[in-house]
Amino acid sequence: MIEEKKETPKTPIKKALSKPIQFQAFVIWMATPEPLREPLTQKELALKIGVGQDTLSEWKQRNDFWKRVELEWNAWGREKTNNVVARFYQKIISKDVTTADFKLWFQFFLEWKEKTEIAHSGEIKLAETKVFQIITSKSDKEINDIIIGRNNRDIKVQGNH
Repeated sequence: MIEEKKETPKTPIKKALSKPIQFQAFVIWMATPEPLREPLTQKELALKIGVGQDTLSEWKQRNDFWKRVELEWNAWGREKTNNVVARFYQKIISKDVTTADFKLWFQFFLEWKEKTEIAHSGEIKLAETKVFQIITSKSDKEINDIIIGRNNRDIKVQGNH
């Protein structure tokens, strides 16, 4: 009997975590901004949690790693948001305030959005099928009102006149 040679898969199969607590510690450490990390280096972290640096590198390749880092980062940031807003408020009421500060305040707290203007020259045409659909869906009176401009809430086409 000839034994078949099995091919090694090109993409390694991700196995279950053997050290989920250390994995989560690494996720949290990665989500922490560098100046606030303890320990400061990945090498020191590997020693502290009892895994090799290669293990940390392998964990970074897992499909779920960066999504978990992002979730931790978002949680970390949410906890700090009140302090950031308070600091921003102190700045915006000071003499050092900039136009960008006002813009950010209005965007965040008042949902303000910048106006977008589009320059256009030429005609604006509706596709014939769209016009046909609009016309056939309206009564004669509605079409007449649209044409003479009494009720133009259904069709709004603007262009340079």
